[in-house]
Formats: sequence, C-alpha cells, structure tokens
Amino acid sequence: MLQQLLFFILRSSILRTVFAACFVLLLTFPAFGEDNSASIQTSMGYANLSFPDLTTGLPGHHSVNQSDFNLSKRWSLDNYMGIDSLGQGATLISDCFGGKVMYPRGKVVPYALAGLGVGYFSISSSAVSGSTSAFATRYGGGMTIPINDSLAWKIEYSRMNFHLPTSANSAWTSSNNLSAGIVFTISN
Repeated sequence: MLQQLLFFILRSSILRTVFAACFVLLLTFPAFGEDNSASIQTSMGYANLSFPDLTTGLPGHHSVNQSDFNLSKRWSLDNYMGIDSLGQGATLISDCFGGKVMYPRGKVVPYALAGLGVGYFSISSSAVSGSTSAFATRYGGGMTIPINDSLAWKIEYSRMNFHLPTSANSAWTSSNNLSAGIVFTISN
C-alpha cells in the first residue's frame, strides 16, 4: 500500500511540486524563530478608495481593519479587510490575504506587500438589488512609525484590482487605496 502511494506521488507532477514546496518551507521554519520577534498586530483606520461614489461621483471612503502575523522582524502574513460605501445602497467588502516584507531600520519601518482575495459588491435600493463576488489582487507599500512598544502610526498606499468588468472592453476594475491608522501590537 505504501509503495503504491509513493509510486503515485512520484508519477504526479502536481503532487511532486507540492511535496517539494512543503519540504523547502519546512526547512525555513528554524530561520523564523532565530530573532524571537513574532507578534500579532492589528490596525484600524480610514482609507480612501478611488472607486467613485454612485451619488456624488467622488472617491469612496471606508473603514479598514488589517491584521498582521509577524513571523520575524522582516516577514509577515497580512490580512486586509475593507468596507466601502459606494452610495445609493451600493457596498464593497474586500478581503485580501497575502505577505508583507519589512525593512526595520531606525524610527521608520518601510514595507512592501502583496495579496490575493475577493471583493463582494452588493446594491440594494428601491429600483434594483443584486450582488456579485470578484477575484481581487492587492499590492503596495507603506511605513510604520512606532510610538512605543504597543502602538504605532501607519500610512499605506496600495493598488486594488477586482475582476469585475465595468464596460464592454474591460475585465478588471482597479483603484488606488490610501489608508492611515493606528497599529496595536497584541503580543510581542
């Protein structure tokens, strides 16, 4: 039985790739524990997404919750969730999971991030109602300015893309996202 399973794994190129990736990832785990800086951070703040408000035509504003699981001083897992009001009963809820690489030097910690996720668009008014989900990508960068051991100030720019055609010639809808907020370090 074990011999048949090993033969199947060796013949399947997808399983070989997954097995090799897991083995390499397993070898990197000791490096994450060397600097003893794992922490959980969450930030809440305000963001300006350049999607137009359906009522005013101005960029939509929304609230953001971003959680980071810092594996080391340089590497982090990032989860971004935003709720946007687009006017006239339209709402966009976005959730992206990805990675973040930081460069901790001095008083300011610059970082770059990228992630994949989903955007959930819904509209509910007296004339029409409906909803749809779309694949989303997010990439950008920012900086964190520590205030003390448990608080920091953060400002971030990211580009958000949703696989949502808004015209006959487009397959993606993109927007700029500028967010700022307070970062709370939960565990250190």
